[in-house]
Amino acid sequence: MSEDKEKVVKKAEEKAETKKTKEKKKKKEKPEELLNEMQEELKEIKDKYFRSLAEMENFKKRMTDDLMKERKYSGYSLANKLIDSIEIFNQALNMETNDPNLKNFLYGFKMIDDMILNALKEEGVSIIDTKIGAEFNPTKQEAMDKEYDPEKPENTVLKVVKKGYLFKDRLLRPSLVVINIKPEVEKEIIIETEEGKEE
Repeated sequence: MSEDKEKVVKKAEEKAETKKTKEKKKKKEKPEELLNEMQEELKEIKDKYFRSLAEMENFKKRMTDDLMKERKYSGYSLANKLIDSIEIFNQALNMETNDPNLKNFLYGFKMIDDMILNALKEEGVSIIDTKIGAEFNPTKQEAMDKEYDPEKPENTVLKVVKKGYLFKDRLLRPSLVVINIKPEVEKEIIIETEEGKEE
């Protein structure tokens, strides 16, 4: 039994020695490990810092762009509200009369109308140039009706019902036009007559 005790004591001493050597090794490795851990943490912190800095710069740019757009188009809603009123006013001014007093009033009102239109032009409102006979442009024109004139090409403007307006580079109101479209009935008749000729 004494031999067994000696073996157990030796094993215990060996374990104690191995623990001591491992602890010594850990103590030697610990500063290096700490340094590595600190460097990794520093990298993570730097990465987070630079990301948040980039996000802040992007946020500033977006805010600046939004403010610029808001300033650029600040008069859009006012111009949109005024356009219809000005057009009705303009139609009233263009009525024909033989009364000299009324002609004087209309002349004065035309001057006021011109002043309002010039003020709107200075703010960025412009009339869309819609020419009769030009090809229909759905980005700036709205087809109010369709008619057919065989002497003119299809998908062209036949009449301008209402003027269109731009506010700087945005569409304020499309031109309301009548376009030249061949009716479906005539197309069917033409197809039927062509089929009859082929037979």
